[in-house]
Amino acid sequence: MDMIFAILKEMTGAPEEFQVLPEGQIEINGEPPAHLDEAGANAIIAAFSGRGNDMVIDYEHQTLTAGQSPAAGWIKSLVWKGKEGLWAVVEWTKKAKEYLDSREYRYFSPVMILRASDRKIVQLINLALTNSPAINNLKPIVAKLQHETIKPQGKESEMFEKLKKLLGLAADAAEEKITEAVEITVNKLKTLETVAPVVACKEVLDALGAKAEAGKDEVIRIVASLKAPADVAKVLSLEVAELKKKISEMEQSDLITLALKEGKTSPEELDKWGRDLALKSPEQFKVIVLSRPAGSVIPVDGIIVAKDSVQGALDDTQRAVNKMMGIDDETFKKYNK
Repeated sequence: MDMIFAILKEMTGAPEEFQVLPEGQIEINGEPPAHLDEAGANAIIAAFSGRGNDMVIDYEHQTLTAGQSPAAGWIKSLVWKGKEGLWAVVEWTKKAKEYLDSREYRYFSPVMILRASDRKIVQLINLALTNSPAINNLKPIVAKLQHETIKPQGKESEMFEKLKKLLGLAADAAEEKITEAVEITVNKLKTLETVAPVVACKEVLDALGAKAEAGKDEVIRIVASLKAPADVAKVLSLEVAELKKKISEMEQSDLITLALKEGKTSPEELDKWGRDLALKSPEQFKVIVLSRPAGSVIPVDGIIVAKDSVQGALDDTQRAVNKMMGIDDETFKKYNK
């Protein structure tokens, strides 16, 4: 059973790495095609490495809009694989793994910066899980568990041979039989996973005043509540929340003032999503808005197209942008000849 589960996870579960962008021409719905080559990929990787932070994968681009923006995962590194394109090594959250394992999410959408002169991709801002990607023919993060996806090729062919043996199927079993047996096994595994584990004995649960079916999180919450008076904890929590709110509002005001002063945004853009982004995620506001050369960046449906300056020029404005993105002068000159 463990072997079957491991093979199924490799075929359909949340992957540890996946293709972010293919090499060459990239078709975008309703837009001219974009392009990615090795030089552009190296620039993307250098900018990512220079920041020293993991790149967020959120849900439906919530990082760029108002409200909460929980992470679905974190990109730990980016790797160029030549003809296979640009790949990401990722660490998923528990909730995102559940979405991907159950195939409730299958695709993703990158937020990237293109050079207007040739629409070459030169920077990757972040990614979002979505089922409506803007890029055409995008390779899904997880494959559909359906007949048309079971096409034995290379490594997959070996998996199918193992599955036939583990599931007790004949060596000449058709793809339909493999699909049927796999789906039955998946359903059984899901049933086993829903069985609640034993958290504590009945005597302990009774002493804590917990229900017999209480889970681990509930027991931890009850124990934690016994360690400090509830009123004190509530007051401290409110004071900390209020302090965080004031600090966030002060930082938001400073960021918006600076962006308007330098002509990197407009009141209309701020009213639409800029103010909320500056408050909820100031670091993303710095990357998306303050890294723009004055009056030269136009956001279009999650894809930021930069107007041309003198190709390869390294003026004060470009140096300021490079500094924000962690790109030194030598790296910039190397990829902007």
